[in-house]
Amino acid sequence: MHTEKTERLFQEFPELFRRERLIHGFACQDGWFELIRVLAGRLREHLVQYPHLKNLEIDKVQQRMGELQVKIRGGDAVVHNLIRKAEQESRLVCELDGKPAIGLFVCAPHWFRYLCETCSELHGYMTIEDYLSEEALATMAREQMQQTV
Repeated sequence: MHTEKTERLFQEFPELFRRERLIHGFACQDGWFELIRVLAGRLREHLVQYPHLKNLEIDKVQQRMGELQVKIRGGDAVVHNLIRKAEQESRLVCELDGKPAIGLFVCAPHWFRYLCETCSELHGYMTIEDYLSEEALATMAREQMQQTV
């Protein structure tokens, strides 16, 4: 995430996002800024209602296998459900620009992103379905070559 958006999250939610914990910042693109901001707002509201949860620590916010991943220490079932919901919602939001995602795309081997139509076309990324089809074809070709040797 770009520096100015990272700084906004650190400044707006200092009780949740601590620099000493998030030493790598937010390891995702700008498109998820609003998703993370909304999650932080919901977490803050819950923590105000339940101050005994003040020991909640967010250790990592990153993209993993195309989805938002938030790692925490502490919290309760509500906190974990809020995080799980945001992680699931990340599949519906383009990681690059925040528009509605149309699917999961392969950006590089083993690097996936949920993207909108514009971003997927602009960057020429392959859908996960096409990638898996190509991988399956390549595997079958390798197996056939091994059988003939």
